Amino acid sequence: MESSDILVIGGGIIGASVAYGVAKQGVDVTLLDQGGSTPSASRGNFGLTWVQGKGLGMPRYAEWTLDSVQAWPEFSEDLRENS
Repeated sequence: MESSDILVIGGGIIGASVAYGVAKQGVDVTLLDQGGSTPSASRGNFGLTWVQGKGLGMPRYAEWTLDSVQAWPEFSEDLRENS
């Protein structure tokens, strides 16, 4: 039986991004996904990240959202170069 340091369940945009980031750090990661034609959250929202209207009354969430949006260009370029 094989083992990994990290198990990520769900291969949508978030799960795949987490698995990719962890693997880039040299950690042995396994990604499990149901696959097939099952509807998923990523298909429903197309992995959108935006700032407007997110985190109202939740400053930490608003900060996290802004950090994510600002990190996207570098992450996108990294994916483009490595896939």
